[in-house]
Amino acid sequence: MSTSTADNHFSFTLPSLSYIDTSLEDQNRVEDVRPARAGGLSEWLAVRVAAFRAWSAQRRAMGELSLMSDRELMDVGLNRGDFARMFDDTANADLHARGNR
Repeated sequence: MSTSTADNHFSFTLPSLSYIDTSLEDQNRVEDVRPARAGGLSEWLAVRVAAFRAWSAQRRAMGELSLMSDRELMDVGLNRGDFARMFDDTANADLHARGNR
């Protein structure tokens, strides 16, 4: 069921498309490129907001774990002594030292 179709049978035409970078096509084009500022208030604020969110999530998780009974903690393979290792990187310094050997 193959029939030939001529271009004049279509009610639309596609524009001539090119996949070459537009800067190579139009010689008169001037781009307004501003270098990205390193730092700045928005980046400083974004870092602080991300740190606050991480701290808040950590506090919520710690609160939920502390509400669990010893039996419930044992069911998930934890005990109360593991809390420091889970939430404080300085408590894991010995593990990091062993991994770097």
